[in-house]
Parts: sequence; structure tokens; C-alpha cells
Amino acid sequence: MLDTRDEKKAYFNHYWQTRDIDSADTRSVQRSDLVAQLIGDNKNIKLVDAGCGRGVIMMQLGEAGFDISGCDMSSDTVSFLCDNGYEACLCDLENENLPGKYDGILCLEVLQQVFDPIVVIDRFKSALYRNGFLIISVPNEYHLLARLRLLFGKSHLGHFDESHIRLFTPKRGRELFEKTGLSVEKTINVSVIPPRFKLLGRVGRMLANLIPGLFSLSQIYRLKLK
Repeated sequence: MLDTRDEKKAYFNHYWQTRDIDSADTRSVQRSDLVAQLIGDNKNIKLVDAGCGRGVIMMQLGEAGFDISGCDMSSDTVSFLCDNGYEACLCDLENENLPGKYDGILCLEVLQQVFDPIVVIDRFKSALYRNGFLIISVPNEYHLLARLRLLFGKSHLGHFDESHIRLFTPKRGRELFEKTGLSVEKTINVSVIPPRFKLLGRVGRMLANLIPGLFSLSQIYRLKLK
């Protein structure tokens, strides 16, 4: 586990320099489609992708007509986005407020990598306009394949160079939202079956909805203030 924020910043700069981008972007494109479903058809809203990484989801939503910017703690990814004409800024979500007010805040696969998710969510709440919404995704760390890897000593959990600090399950995610005064409007369970396996996709989605603790890779939630 990474112990300090400086280590995390260095980690994420290195992460995006060495990441298998094709694999990461395939999942990100899938996630952007699901996020768009949760946002709805209203394009007259201001969005921010908090912890945007390389900005794949931000770019996809921007191309679909949404007014969206991004922020991240990795200077490399922010520079990449700005150099390519996108609006992005540096922001340490645990220590800095978001740089504006928004109708919707996206935080996708980020909360597992922060020391105190409650602090981050409280900052998000203060950056929302009245009647705004949050879309948050967190991984299910104990799905079936992860359990099998753990059984055979192949798990990433607890590795000294692993960025996941908080280990979520569907139940733990909902407990966090309850504790922070958020109400779940809708949930999408993302199947462990990769997007490239088209024929297995329907079965995977059915199983993910039926038994999310075993067959979902992650959950994407649309949330509002209670």
C-alpha cells in the first residue's frame, strides 16, 4: 500500500506511463457509455470528472456534447490533456476543493485510492449546485475471479506497490454513501466479463445483477443529497 500522498502522485505519473492503454481504454469506453446512461439526455449541465486520469471518459462525454472538464493529481495526465486541447487542472481531491461549482460530479474508480473517502465526498457535496448529482464508481474487490486469484496466491491485494487503500464491496459502497448523506438513485453492476467477449456479455450482465458480490467487477452509482 502507498503510505504518503507524494508516493501516490509519483505512482500515478508512473502508472500512466506504463499502463496497458488499450486494455484500460476499453474498460473506460464501456464505463463512459454506462455513465452517459446515468447522466441522461440533458446536455445543458456543467460536469467535472474528478480523478480523470488520461481523460478517456471525459473525452467520450465531451464528444457526445456534454460540457465537461477534468482534474487529477497526476501532472503528466493533466499536461497530456491540456496539450490536446481539453480543460483539465491539477487537484488533490483529499486536500483541495474542486475548482468550481457543478451540476454533476463524476468520480470513477478513485475512492479506493484515497485515504479518507468521506473527506472527498464532503468536498464534492460542497461543489454541487442545488439538485446536483454525483456519479461514483468503485470496484468490487472480492468478485469471483479475485477470490480465485487470492486462493492461488496471485492477488494484488496488500501488495506494497498497490494503490488501492480502501477495499470496496457492493455493501461497503452503500454503507459509505449512507454515512455521507447520499441517496442512491440508480446502480449499474459492471460484469467481470471483459467488453471484448460479446457473446458472454449478456450472461455476464445477468449474473452481475443477480449476484453482484460474485460476478460484478464494479458498481456505478448515481447519487443525490438526501
